[in-house]
Amino acid sequence: MKKIFDIQNLSQKLSNSFQFDVRALAFFRIAFGFAMLLDLCIRLSDFKAFYTQDGVLPYNYLIQFFDKYLYVPIYQLNDSPWFVGVCFALHLGAVFCFTIGYKIKLFQVITLLFYISLHMRNPYLLQGGDDLLRCMLFFTLFIPLNATYAIQKKAVNTQFNIPILVLMFQVMMVYWVSALMKTSTEWHSDGTALYYAFNLDFIQWPLAKYLLNFPALLKVLTHVVFYLELLVPLLFFIPIYNNRFRFIGIIILCLFQIGIASTLFVGLFFLFNLIALIPFLPSFVFNYFKCKTVHLNEPLITSPIKNKMVGFILLYVLIWNTTYIPQLKYGIAKKLKVFAYPLGINQNWGMFAPSVFKDDGWFIYEAITTNGDSLDLNNNYSKITYTKPDNILSTIRNDRWRKYNEYIVLADRTWLRKPLKEYILKRHDANKTYHHLQLKKFYLVYMMELTPKPGDSATISHIYLTD
Repeated sequence: MKKIFDIQNLSQKLSNSFQFDVRALAFFRIAFGFAMLLDLCIRLSDFKAFYTQDGVLPYNYLIQFFDKYLYVPIYQLNDSPWFVGVCFALHLGAVFCFTIGYKIKLFQVITLLFYISLHMRNPYLLQGGDDLLRCMLFFTLFIPLNATYAIQKKAVNTQFNIPILVLMFQVMMVYWVSALMKTSTEWHSDGTALYYAFNLDFIQWPLAKYLLNFPALLKVLTHVVFYLELLVPLLFFIPIYNNRFRFIGIIILCLFQIGIASTLFVGLFFLFNLIALIPFLPSFVFNYFKCKTVHLNEPLITSPIKNKMVGFILLYVLIWNTTYIPQLKYGIAKKLKVFAYPLGINQNWGMFAPSVFKDDGWFIYEAITTNGDSLDLNNNYSKITYTKPDNILSTIRNDRWRKYNEYIVLADRTWLRKPLKEYILKRHDANKTYHHLQLKKFYLVYMMELTPKPGDSATISHIYLTD
């Protein structure tokens, strides 16, 4: 009797559909490594401010308010600037070795442990790009990234492989979960989400400001963004002509990320999202550019134990993400959440979800001298003015400061303001040009601007964050 359903034949068809090129994995490793080096260099420019006892959040002060999780506390061992500097040097060295493909798995684990510790040292600097960075470091531990373009190579052949599919599912969850979390009317019936997003001065690039002149277009684009996040990731899992559909999905998501980066200041989030797509580039891309063909002498067949382990972790991550999706009434118990932190797979993809911020603003470090002068320490000690700056984004040093400022104004993070005030006053005392000015009073002032509904006028409130 002829077999109606041939399991072996089906498995072979799936293997032929979901093939991944080792050159893509190697390019991913190199691009990912350079992006991490860039990230660390940006952090290093403010490492005293954000990661030491002399900064805005001394560790002994942080642990009084922040939940304690299990992880390897590398950066937390010592709060002195010299020790944190040494940690950064070792961290950079591990990333460099990962990038060039030297003892890759060893230095990948070291890099992951350093990043988990660094992120936990000051969690109020983090955004989605940091969660994606850790997740990529973790899930690619089960994937060979050094088949080519590496100092120490291990030639392998990629076939239907569970760990790579799990990585692809994790990357696509960034879009799926983000879409499912967007439940407000501004993302659906009103179609005003991009109007509100592009009105946020602290992340507004000139193109976003220009597009505000086209409200009808923004309404259409709002719906496009929602359905793009929801539907385009499905292209990556179509088993028929998967290489072609996957490539189309990569092109669309790349254009999407470039659109985000050209309108909104999101730090390196867009860059890590672009790099996360590289492992899934089909072979014909590399053949077109005549990239070196790799000699393959070992099939990439992961052990059943490894497959089950990554499958279980994926299930854990899926349940984790349901916690943030309002339509689902499931979620992971708080006691079980602690297992994500030592692995670095804790994540939250709530970009502009469930709704977009309706307020933003700028900071004034208002100092009253003994002579009665009112100066703004945040604006080169100029005379105090409450007039809105022409370009608020230009007053922000980098994306880490932008993110930290978001937490400062929150009602449930008022405890962050005290050490920030002390840090500002210490910087004043160390300022060789202005330290002679004796300060009688100092106030951390937030000028909050409420985004009006389309057609209305904005309102600005003068808020004292400190006494």
